[in-house]
Amino acid sequence: MTLKARYCQALSALAAVVSLPLAASAQPVRAPDPNAPRLMVGVFRSADKTTGVQTAAAIRQRITQDAGARSLWVIPKNDITNTLEASGFSTTEALAPHDARALAQLLRADEYVVGNVVRDSAGYRVDAMLVLTRDNSLVQPLGSYRVDKADKAAGAVSKDFRDAQKAFPHERDCSNALRERKFDQAIASARKGITEFARSTTARICMMRAMREQKAPPAEVLKLAEEVIAIDAKSVPALTIAYEQHKANGDNAKATDVLLQLVAADPSNTKNLEAVVNEFALSGQAAKAVPFVNQLVTDNPGDPNYLLLQTRVKLAAKDYKGGIAAGEELVRTDTAMATADLFNRLALAAIIDSQPQKGAQLAAQGVQKFPENGELLGTYADALTRAGQSQQAIEVLSKVLAANPKTPGANLSIARLYADANQDSLAYTALENATAAGDSASQVALIALAIGQAESKRANGSKAPADFESAIRYLKFSDKASGTAEAKYLVGVTSLSYGQTLLQQAGQLARGAPADRARACELSKTAGNAFTDAQFNLPAGGKFNPQATQQALAALTQLTQYNDQLSKAVCR
Repeated sequence: MTLKARYCQALSALAAVVSLPLAASAQPVRAPDPNAPRLMVGVFRSADKTTGVQTAAAIRQRITQDAGARSLWVIPKNDITNTLEASGFSTTEALAPHDARALAQLLRADEYVVGNVVRDSAGYRVDAMLVLTRDNSLVQPLGSYRVDKADKAAGAVSKDFRDAQKAFPHERDCSNALRERKFDQAIASARKGITEFARSTTARICMMRAMREQKAPPAEVLKLAEEVIAIDAKSVPALTIAYEQHKANGDNAKATDVLLQLVAADPSNTKNLEAVVNEFALSGQAAKAVPFVNQLVTDNPGDPNYLLLQTRVKLAAKDYKGGIAAGEELVRTDTAMATADLFNRLALAAIIDSQPQKGAQLAAQGVQKFPENGELLGTYADALTRAGQSQQAIEVLSKVLAANPKTPGANLSIARLYADANQDSLAYTALENATAAGDSASQVALIALAIGQAESKRANGSKAPADFESAIRYLKFSDKASGTAEAKYLVGVTSLSYGQTLLQQAGQLARGAPADRARACELSKTAGNAFTDAQFNLPAGGKFNPQATQQALAALTQLTQYNDQLSKAVCR
């Protein structure tokens, strides 16, 4: 639930809390100027629960002291704390970007300051940025400060904030003019903002948007975007426009580089993530992105969004072992990111990488969490099959069908498994079930054809009538399911081989005792039926293999004539 939603639930309780006298606050009580901008300072992100709070408090106090209520109203700490508590959020941890914006909206702040505190051997590095509440992609970096104590950055942050604030009214005028489609006026206001504060990203973004609406030359718009990126390498609006312009100019190499920067700036944006993976996969350049995402993971240890990006990019680059390792680390880091789709991707990658046991392990892990996901169960069964665990695969697929008898592809997989295990009747029943379940007729026909071909090859080796009959049964099933010329032709070829085998056996018995001659008569009749099937089905091969078809038909004529003579001799 978002902070705003939680806040609405707790609104009545909060009303009682915030009505407490302001004297309880450690900050001086001053009435805000109703026309002054309102600023919120949020808890800075830090490795512990005190440094970020103390840094924010010091910055809040210093800006309050330096700015004056007539020009700026800094929202007191108590108002922020009370709202967070009423909404069920921690008061000592930095908020996610969308929650920080929601808090600023609830407190009616026009803008807010957030940032990060990182401790190292040299002391602390404090990074601060100013964000506009109406659109949290409008970010103005204030600076990066090296200090021996985090709260000592407050003075420098306050100074840089006041410099950046000089552009605020002009950016607001630009935004209002842009909304009214007064593009020249918007550009003029933005220029004033840049004059007042040379590093203004927000004024440049507003100008860039106005110029784009005016159909300004792409090179001019791109120049502004690159100026913003030089100030703020993570500016989503500037990177988005730069990507679009490079793409429109046909410069795919630069477009791809910018797209990578865009994903790094907003790793939680799944749309951008999909775009970057697809872009590289389609262009065959996925390997190019691997060093980039590896560095992102190194720079942001434990961040699940970057681990997901690393997983997807490595798999796209066909670095299956690396992608699997990144995915497993993601599962350990954030169980919420361990989706059925992720487990399925990892298991499939292991199968492709000739690691069926690993694939089965990953799929089993996913099935444990998502026991009714048909796609994941199918992958699990496939991995088990490739790992030589066919019976376990059948058991998995049977569970799938027990939950949903119409699960696409499950009956077909079972049919192949039973066929491989020489359980002919069960395999054939599974094919019938697949048809009844509504599986694609072409898919059913394809599996039946594959089984029939394997059975036919085995029959030609064994010369066993049962093997020929099994092969013909599957091939006729395939022909009935889709009516392809190949299935019909193979029915003819297998029937010809079957008839020939029977004819040879009958010929050997024809010279024997009366009982042998009687058996020869039965074999001759069965051979005749097989030759009739061959006569009916073989011509279908003329469409794709005319030479072989003509040879088969010529052999059929000779065999049929010989069988007729044999039948007259033994069937008296």
